[in-house]
Amino acid sequence: MHLNTDPPASAGPAKLPCIRDYHDLVSTHMPDQLIKLVPLEELERFGAELVAEQPRFAEEVPIRVAGEARRRARHRTLLVGSRTPAPLTAQQAYSRA
Repeated sequence: MHLNTDPPASAGPAKLPCIRDYHDLVSTHMPDQLIKLVPLEELERFGAELVAEQPRFAEEVPIRVAGEARRRARHRTLLVGSRTPAPLTAQQAYSRA
């Protein structure tokens, strides 16, 4: 082995997200089962660590985290705080009191 004293190369301009990297990210590092169970703050921290370890996911991780945040917001509005009245039960419908 040898000591590499060359300065690290610049990252260069930001690239566009890559389908191949996104597929690898979703299937290996951030599968659906994992991101659905982890709190969003922890998911963002995990994404930042993953990008620090593997810079090739720098464009794909924010897309994955934002998609999960949208999914949670969509389900939160459907499940919590619904102001539609519940349907009447048979007892409520036929009672005259």
